[in-house]
Amino acid sequence: MSYHQGIIFHCQRKRKFKCGLKRFERFFRSMGNGSTSASPYDTAWVSLIPAVDGTKGPQFPGSLQWLIENQLEDGSWGDPDFFSYSNNVLCTLMSIIALKTWNTGLQCVERGESFVRINLPRLEDEEYEMLCGFEIVFPTVLEDAKELGLDIPYDLPFFEKYRAAREKKLQKLPLQLLYSSPTTILYSLEGVRDIIDWEQVLQFQQDDGSLLASPASTACAYLHTGNKKCLQYLSSVVQGFDHAAPSQYPLEIFERLWVVDRLERLGIARHFQSEIRTCLDYVYKLFSRSSHGISWSSACNVMDLDDTAMAFRLLRLHGYDVSPDCLKSFRSAEGDWYTFAGEVNQGVTSTFNLYRAGQTCYPGESILMEGAEWARKFLVEKSSKEGFNDKWVIGKDIAGEVAFALQNPWYYTLPRLEHRSYLDQYGPDDIWISKVLYRMFSISNNTFLKLAKADFNVCQSKHQEDLQEILRWNEESGLKGLSFGRKVMVYCFYTGACCLPAAEHSMARRVWTQIALLSTLIDDFFDALSESYTDKNQFVAATRSWNPNLMKGTSREAQVLFEAMYRTVNDIVTEGSLLQGRDISYHIHDTMKRLVESHMTEAEWTHMNVQPSLEEYMSVAEWGVSMDAMMTTHFFLGEKISHEMVEGPYRKDLLHLANVIARMSNYMETYQRKLAAEKSITSSISKGSGLTQSGALEKLNQLIHQHMRKFSEEIHSPSTCQPVIPRSVRQLYFDLVRSFLFTYRIDDGRTSASLNSNQSIARILYESVSK
Repeated sequence: MSYHQGIIFHCQRKRKFKCGLKRFERFFRSMGNGSTSASPYDTAWVSLIPAVDGTKGPQFPGSLQWLIENQLEDGSWGDPDFFSYSNNVLCTLMSIIALKTWNTGLQCVERGESFVRINLPRLEDEEYEMLCGFEIVFPTVLEDAKELGLDIPYDLPFFEKYRAAREKKLQKLPLQLLYSSPTTILYSLEGVRDIIDWEQVLQFQQDDGSLLASPASTACAYLHTGNKKCLQYLSSVVQGFDHAAPSQYPLEIFERLWVVDRLERLGIARHFQSEIRTCLDYVYKLFSRSSHGISWSSACNVMDLDDTAMAFRLLRLHGYDVSPDCLKSFRSAEGDWYTFAGEVNQGVTSTFNLYRAGQTCYPGESILMEGAEWARKFLVEKSSKEGFNDKWVIGKDIAGEVAFALQNPWYYTLPRLEHRSYLDQYGPDDIWISKVLYRMFSISNNTFLKLAKADFNVCQSKHQEDLQEILRWNEESGLKGLSFGRKVMVYCFYTGACCLPAAEHSMARRVWTQIALLSTLIDDFFDALSESYTDKNQFVAATRSWNPNLMKGTSREAQVLFEAMYRTVNDIVTEGSLLQGRDISYHIHDTMKRLVESHMTEAEWTHMNVQPSLEEYMSVAEWGVSMDAMMTTHFFLGEKISHEMVEGPYRKDLLHLANVIARMSNYMETYQRKLAAEKSITSSISKGSGLTQSGALEKLNQLIHQHMRKFSEEIHSPSTCQPVIPRSVRQLYFDLVRSFLFTYRIDDGRTSASLNSNQSIARILYESVSK
């Protein structure tokens, strides 16, 4: 493809992408109580309600007609694109019960009976936990079918296991508990309808008239009590679903949280910042009312770990003030964690969300640390077993999602790597599990996936253009030919693209790459034995004066490095000052001076064979890690960065934390790879504390995580310092630190890219995502 053809292709991609964005904007404007699929099971329950005017016939004849029109070719009812014995048998049994009760659709009843006779015995080969509460409702549905004389088997031996499971569940959630506080039994009241006191149960009726947002449970309640609020709820539901009923409704909190999560993990959240803020404002308003968590809907009075953990993590990372105390009610006295009280088996995805929430821990938040560690062990154990199934969702690649998260902890990975991985794992046809299978169209759909793929490819195309410009700069400046320098230019650009992937951040990526490469080469220059001590001193003097003439008499390579730094930094100052509307030269020149002086001090220690104390070492070495220099990128994010923001105490505290984290992780990984010199920080720690080298490494690891928790708190907590540094800039600082942790985790200071990093670079920069 020629350059001209490439430009045309890139523009066509951008036009298609913008059309997709407009469709999404309409979607957000229409977001209501949850876009979900109809449930034959719940529709059948609703259709059992007799006419309230006293006439013979159903109150909702349209619901009966919906059942007749939506029977599948095999005679069953269920999801038309996903077959499950338990789901299709349960939905079919309830549908033919409803039709038989009203003596209509009898041909459908016969076909349904035939399906059940054939497939009911096959339930034995499918785990009953496939559907939530199946053990509660299935035995009573069988009894209803028997009373109507439906021609199906009723005495299969394995039915006993459902009855035993039902008794076990009711023992964990006794009826006395049902009357004292809301529990998940409210969702399956039709399964215990003959053993409960309905008047006591109705004390937990929700404001919308439902029983835990379940149409089936609410319909059963109406049939036993005649409660008018139940009928009002059901009438509104069937009206909104074209005579059908979903398995649960509303689900507006669940929908908003998972939509935001999917957009972020797919890498397209930046296009919908105002819409995401509206979603999270809605959730936060409800979240802040309770200290015991949140549910899938504002109408629900039973909280769950899944929604609570997801809400906590998203709200925290978006700067809302939230406390982890909301998670305490989901931990048992024995230290295990459950999605709901009385849960028999924990779910994978809810535990996964606990694990993800736990990684956002701030200092002193023991409940989060405990939750994250418990969840990690649970997920590791699950991953080691064959058959990685979840009780809440049938996803495309849940095992892959979990494996990526376990192998790449949040602190140690980069945003674009998460995006690229999730593009392969995201399921546009995922199915959720409750009493029946259901779909969430706003969460799992091909529109999200197509838009995310298009965005990735558009950005990647721009990355490739930017990389060519950077390669020319590297060649023309003479940096490529320096004998002492590591060949890391592409890697530096790669980390920039992973942290700043947006096409519009082209200039920021260039500055990131140039500063990262210059910082690495300056480090190499001061470490190089081939460069004289005198030349290094002159380099420092020239930097302090910002005068290339002071480099006369030094080696050719020293002059090449200084000239490249001088010209590049001047260009950055000119462009940045224009964008900021003020002179930013002081900030950048001062940053480069501290960087060079730090490396010179370490060179002096080596030259004079000095072993500094830990305090002496850290006071100098933290500036040599180049974090301050890399933060120069913040001038190119489209935000106004005032002098007060740069020089204020808040940013200085952030910078100190960032420098310490980066330096400790650098030397920890250096030592582990047996590349450390005697000036290693581990030597200082071990000599100063009496620890062994392995003990020093463990202490370093603990210190890194302690500092990261504090750094995360400073970045993500609601800002109280004035002036407030923009959120996008604070996020840049956080991702910058993550890039250092990521780099030193896979290799020492970008010395040489491993096979895995080569593959990763190719996936991010060169391999487009197939449509």
